[in-house]
Amino acid sequence: MKRALVTGLAAAVFIGVLVFKSRDVPPRSPITGRAMGTTWTLAWRGDAPRELRHEVAAVLEHWEQVLSQWRADSNLSRYNRGEPASDDLTRVIRLAEAVRDASGGAFDHRILEQVHAAGYGPPGTGIDLSGIGKGFAVDRVGERLRKLGVNDFIFELGGEVLAGDGGWPVDVERPVSNRHESARTLTLRNRALATSGNYHQPGHIIDPRTGKPVKRPPSSVSVIAADCATADGWATALFVLGPGFRNITDDIEVTWQLESPSNRQE
Repeated sequence: MKRALVTGLAAAVFIGVLVFKSRDVPPRSPITGRAMGTTWTLAWRGDAPRELRHEVAAVLEHWEQVLSQWRADSNLSRYNRGEPASDDLTRVIRLAEAVRDASGGAFDHRILEQVHAAGYGPPGTGIDLSGIGKGFAVDRVGERLRKLGVNDFIFELGGEVLAGDGGWPVDVERPVSNRHESARTLTLRNRALATSGNYHQPGHIIDPRTGKPVKRPPSSVSVIAADCATADGWATALFVLGPGFRNITDDIEVTWQLESPSNRQE
């Protein structure tokens, strides 16, 4: 799954199907790894340093240590026990607060207790940044890649996607629980994509305003934004708000995938 907070679905994006088929310059063979309880994949065009895998893994490890709700010694876990927030943690909290305020509370990171009660988080009270943290970490990987001179890339972490220069096609999954089919193909260039949905794990997305799971026919919402943290947080918020909310700002593109009953398998 994409994550466990008021969040959406994990694997709503297939970057392995079309994303690595380049139209002009063939991409390098993708490299993969694991971080933040999920997998990551990086593909790029052009030259890159040999230590690229190590560089990506190091960035992700740093932010997992900051944001993990499962590591007892993480910055987040210590903060939830009453210790001061680190500078890195403060950056993410401020971004989460901005999305919370802009969404009218449809996104809210202050629901660790409710997340645990729903079976998707550790016991305790405080905040859970898994609804925005992976997107934030993806952005930090993108920054590191550009510092290394890798500008034409696509990076995915648990369904959160960031594309650099060039055009990278990405398939978005139809909201069908028992098979993987493409609903549409998007081309990303210097943009990020996040998708939230309920069709693989119905009932796991929590409305923070009520503390109860969101109940809706199989569906998902995809958000394209300039950065992955913004796309991540708004994908979560918009799934809570429902299909009637589409136009947030001019810089955010929103697309709903609604599965009709006639297209469901018995």
